Amino acid sequence: MNDVHLIVPFPYAKSVHDRRHGPRGYAEPARYKPWLRDEYQFRCVYCLCRERWCPDGEDSFSVEHFRPQSVSPNESCDYDNLMYTCCRCNAAKRDLTGLLNPAEIPLADHVEILEDGTIRGLTEDGWHLIRVCQLDRPNLTEFRRGIFDILRGLELLGEIARGNLLRRYFGFPSNLPHLAALRPPGGNSRPDGIRNSFYERRSRGDLLDVY
Repeated sequence: MNDVHLIVPFPYAKSVHDRRHGPRGYAEPARYKPWLRDEYQFRCVYCLCRERWCPDGEDSFSVEHFRPQSVSPNESCDYDNLMYTCCRCNAAKRDLTGLLNPAEIPLADHVEILEDGTIRGLTEDGWHLIRVCQLDRPNLTEFRRGIFDILRGLELLGEIARGNLLRRYFGFPSNLPHLAALRPPGGNSRPDGIRNSFYERRSRGDLLDVY
């Protein structure tokens, strides 16, 4: 197994995000979290840190309102307004508006993470996102550099050790959400997305070990 070269640890989207789930009717935003975990591949839409990199896993992540509840209270439980973010980025964004929308704009056109762990804006909007979410803070930069170091170091290991570490740092969470078992009060406007959820793909045996 040698999937090291296939892994891009911080892949900002190069195309518009096509939402595949559409749960409706939950009275509390937190109830959408299982859907958002699957929607955004278990990582923060802003800093791209993964659940697997956090000791507390999904508990280090939250449901974020792109258009804040204070500005657009009628969208508080609108799935298409919700994002999956780490708690740090959620707290940094607060109730601010005017940021790039990760669900509507390819962030790869605006921000880029380099292999030395630094991040740079490719546009003024990109730099604004970096400043607001503090994506260039020293601790995060050092962490990203460490992730790249891990990937380079894995190339020197034997196949078994390399595979184990790849799955540990770049595999999917063990507790994939079983979305087919959930029953949103208002139904699901995009039911076909469940078939391609990560839980169903693992059940069919067609989910890759790492991503």
